[in-house]
Amino acid sequence: MLVSLGPMAASVVSWPDPDRGGGGLVIAPRPMGRARLIVLVTLCAAPARSARADMPRDTPAAIEVDRDAAPAGRIGFGFDGGEPVDAWGASIAAGWIARPIRLSSGTFGSGSPATQPVRRRETLSLGGALALGDRIVIDARLRASHQIGDRLRAAGNPEGLARYVFHDVRFGGRIRVAGNRAHQAMLRGELTLPSGDTDQFAGDARWTAAWSLIGRVVLAHDIVIAGNGGIRLHGAEVAVGDRLVGDELFAAAGIAVPLSALGLAGWAEPVQATGELAAALGDHVGTLSGPNPLEARAGVIVRALPELTLAARVGFGLDHEIGAPSVRAVIAVAWTPPLPPRAGPVPEATPSPPRPASPVPAVPDDEPAGGPDDEPDDDSGALR
Repeated sequence: MLVSLGPMAASVVSWPDPDRGGGGLVIAPRPMGRARLIVLVTLCAAPARSARADMPRDTPAAIEVDRDAAPAGRIGFGFDGGEPVDAWGASIAAGWIARPIRLSSGTFGSGSPATQPVRRRETLSLGGALALGDRIVIDARLRASHQIGDRLRAAGNPEGLARYVFHDVRFGGRIRVAGNRAHQAMLRGELTLPSGDTDQFAGDARWTAAWSLIGRVVLAHDIVIAGNGGIRLHGAEVAVGDRLVGDELFAAAGIAVPLSALGLAGWAEPVQATGELAAALGDHVGTLSGPNPLEARAGVIVRALPELTLAARVGFGLDHEIGAPSVRAVIAVAWTPPLPPRAGPVPEATPSPPRPASPVPAVPDDEPAGGPDDEPDDDSGALR
């Protein structure tokens, strides 16, 4: 058998192996283009991870119920849509969500009542981003929240929900692999590390890692269309009653339209209206299935200054899955200074040609220097 991914791909050859009683596998490497390599790695990651059998942990509170994936250090969509960072950026955001997790009766066994482990949460996020050249951006985000809810009382656990919690620390980075600022493709990776509040629905049981492909296109009138899709892996999968929170596929798409493109001019020039849709497809292990949250969001982005951007966004869960809050509201501010213009070489000054001297009229020899009409004054009383 020969499988070819094109002239710049690798060849995979199999042949009978008498020692093992089955087929062998040989990979004949050949130079591979960046785009094909990225697609190949992304497609192969899911089955490779799924082949590893994990025993889900019975720690229902060790999950993150807020799926806010807004990038740190800049303003844009609720996901990384390739927003530019010229030099560096800093951001602060305040968010509010209601009922991000709702469990029906019987989730924790026969007779267990319906419950809302987290009924409401207010979150403060701090983030920063740094551009490494014109192709790479790295970022980090810290979050802390105040929350109220039932926690695990429906499961017979009397311990209350912690009011104040820190979330997992998230590190991320992306690289542009093709295109320019008008139309580009990027590859993003993320890593989250536990903060210690993993039993309060504010963080995962262990680390998580994700990577995704991002596409961004800027159309006429500065209309932006962006989308991403990828896979998120969990260091530990967690059982929440009859549900499983673990590895997943995720995707999001959004559009930003300047109000000036809608016929509104003047003050509306730096204002954009945004709309987006985010979804995830959870893993399945045995009889347990992961959540498939779906959320729609709308918002507005205002560029008050070249460096200062403000945004407001609301979201609504389109189902009752874990991670799809019934209502979301976010206000964010970011400072992203542009690069100073590069100073070009100073042109050498061209010397101006000398001006010709003005001609001086000649004075006749028999004429006094003062002129023919200038007679010397005689005040001594000359004899007549």
